[in-house]
Amino acid sequence: MTLKRALVSRLPASWLARLRAGRGRIRSFRYRLRQRAAPVVVTRGDIAASLREVALRPGDGVFLHSSLSSFGEIEGGSQAVIDALDDVLGPDGVIAMPAFPLVGGTQEYLSTDPVFDLAETPSRMGALTERFRTAPGVVRSLHPTHSVAARGPGAEELVAGHDEADTPFGAGTPFARMIERGMVQLWFGVGLRIFTLYHSFECLRPGGFPIEVFAAERVDARVVDGEGRERTVSTLVHDPVIGSQKDNVRAAILDHLLATGVLKRTTLGRGEVMAARMPELMQELENLLQRGVTIYRIPITSNAER
Repeated sequence: MTLKRALVSRLPASWLARLRAGRGRIRSFRYRLRQRAAPVVVTRGDIAASLREVALRPGDGVFLHSSLSSFGEIEGGSQAVIDALDDVLGPDGVIAMPAFPLVGGTQEYLSTDPVFDLAETPSRMGALTERFRTAPGVVRSLHPTHSVAARGPGAEELVAGHDEADTPFGAGTPFARMIERGMVQLWFGVGLRIFTLYHSFECLRPGGFPIEVFAAERVDARVVDGEGRERTVSTLVHDPVIGSQKDNVRAAILDHLLATGVLKRTTLGRGEVMAARMPELMQELENLLQRGVTIYRIPITSNAER
């Protein structure tokens, strides 16, 4: 465990919340300075054009990680992004976004004994995800830490039964079903620093994953379902001791995915938009694993099979 991670693990949750709030204010201040010095405005049409450049097409399904401040000022805000997705995907398209209720580590979040209310608990994965979660026609999966919001044909089936799955990301979850449907992972201004779908690769890989990424003990968490009934859900939680790789390794993974053509990338305002079709992405993550490359600091042997 790094010194930073060790210190963070010992801080009270209230202190961590203050630290994260302060970091958010600093980022907001930097954003305002950049906009003042060199204003950048992105329109709905610009967004739609960038989505087409990364090979999105009518009828696709997408799972979107986002950071809107990466691009500059988006004319129309979060709604403009949703509208641009609709413009490109059309009525047969499916949009899914993380609607996670947590900020920071999962164990840290669950240590506060939160109650996840399917209808009321906000998404804390950015303004776009909360705008989408509360939009008409959007349904949400019931999971205490890694809920998914979705809209479009088959969205209800996509999110069903998440609370009953053995892991947050594996069989029986929206993440596994998105892969089965051949949906597209879309990184909208965040790069590979957010890579939730990698955890599905860990959980779904035949023969298992060569690193024990989950803590040994399951954690019970309280949830309130769509009918207002409170109950307890048991979930696995990633071991916080197993940290992610340094930025240079993430950059190597990015370069590999670009070189193979699995990952498409284009610029939008100050930021980047990237997309990869999930089945092909899973195959390239396997190819990287066979070479000993993962998102984790813990090394593995050259033989990636258990």
